[in-house]
Amino acid sequence: MAATFPLGRPAGIRVGAHWSVLPILALLAGFLARSPLPEAVPGRSPVVYWATGATGSVVLLASLLVHELGHALAARDRGHVVDGITLWLLGGRTEPDGGPPTPRSAIAVAIAGPVASLAAGAGFLGAGLLSSGLVAPTLTWLGWTNLALASFTLLPGAPLDGGRVLQAVVWKVTGDRRRAQAVAAHSGTVLGVVLASTGLLWLLWSGGFAGLGLVGLGWFLALYARAELAAGADGSGAPRS
Repeated sequence: MAATFPLGRPAGIRVGAHWSVLPILALLAGFLARSPLPEAVPGRSPVVYWATGATGSVVLLASLLVHELGHALAARDRGHVVDGITLWLLGGRTEPDGGPPTPRSAIAVAIAGPVASLAAGAGFLGAGLLSSGLVAPTLTWLGWTNLALASFTLLPGAPLDGGRVLQAVVWKVTGDRRRAQAVAAHSGTVLGVVLASTGLLWLLWSGGFAGLGLVGLGWFLALYARAELAAGADGSGAPRS
């Protein structure tokens, strides 16, 4: 996935963002401005809520970059050349030069992102406890969102980090990397269908926006997992994330 606009080179790694992050940033800013911020600190003007929400959404994007830098630095520490990082609709994509050489290396690279998100989440929550005004609920939201991100990415299905861990474990047990890739991709497809079905039921039951978001998330996950399965079947290798 090609980056639409560059965001710099932190730690010497080229970083860009796909256009799909823009509507997500706008939706998150609107969510913060309309719900959690006015409820936590009432009486401020809409402009202040929207400005704070926009800032929070940009900081969340930066924390997604921290997650991907965790993967990238772990891969580089193990001798890979990392071509770059692209932030997009579902988070990010790190682009190393080929797959890890061993299951142990694959697990280390996969868990580095969630560990970075857990650390960021804990830091935001701690900072929120020491803050006041609109800053406190914004930091608290960032903290819980990062913890939720870390938990979600550890679900056992490609292309999520948990899917990479599952793939490495199957690779270690069977000695067959291609089979391990297929198992992780199948798991990701099932996970995507489950998420989309849950979101559809939620949408039909309550009509909430969260249900629609879950449908979209499950659909993208299943689609990407099927792409990995097809890539493995024809021997071209799985997309890296």
